[in-house]
Amino acid sequence: MLPPEALFAALEPPVDPAAFLKAIPELSLARGLEGSPYHHLDTLDHVLEVVRRVEEELAMGRLGARVPADRVGGLRLAALLHDVAKPVTRGELEGRVLFVAHDSLGAALARRICRRLDVSAAHADLAATLTALHLKIGFMRNPRTDHPPDRLARAAGPFGEELAVLSFADRLAAQGPRLKPEHIDRHVALCADFLETSRKLNPYPEPDYGALANALPSNATDADAGYAATHARLLAARGLDPEAATNAAIARASSLLQPPTP
Repeated sequence: MLPPEALFAALEPPVDPAAFLKAIPELSLARGLEGSPYHHLDTLDHVLEVVRRVEEELAMGRLGARVPADRVGGLRLAALLHDVAKPVTRGELEGRVLFVAHDSLGAALARRICRRLDVSAAHADLAATLTALHLKIGFMRNPRTDHPPDRLARAAGPFGEELAVLSFADRLAAQGPRLKPEHIDRHVALCADFLETSRKLNPYPEPDYGALANALPSNATDADAGYAATHARLLAARGLDPEAATNAAIARASSLLQPPTP
């Protein structure tokens, strides 16, 4: 198994795809997987392009996002994992390619991968949170959205800056025939709008990973505590009392650690 430090080293530019494909074989299922007409690359190459675009944005700062240095590794991991569930969710409806629930299922897969790789609670939390929310900025002003700006900012919590960078990178990495220049301009404006909302609601509660770990079964890892923090934050953003959200998240994370029923 690739140790965490080797995985993060493989994600530093220039990236080493062979190393992280060996560590995360789930990504190999994305090779050759066709996306929607908004995409010009297969899903694996799209993921690699998102990783590259994240680095580009960190260097250029077009959005003005303020990503702390100690979260860059987690952001890179989130970029790598954000579409990990696409291979198992791809479908077609009336000629349209769909990946229904690849964001929410992807967050659960990110937890499993982070657990296997012995990733820290903070990096696992960041990866699961961004995977769950990576589509939301693009739809947050839609009247039918489930995550308007305030709710989305609370769901992202302390990771709002990172979410904006990933969302923008994801948009830039999809240059299919249906993409128009105004789509990029609109997304820049949405990211700026989201960052403004997120910063107005700051500071956010810092996750107590130690307390979450203590409340989980003895076979829990740091990544399980990180995933519990993600789940609690998402539930609280939807209006659940914070204590109830935490208890529900602990119950959910604990259930994932139970042996399968024969």
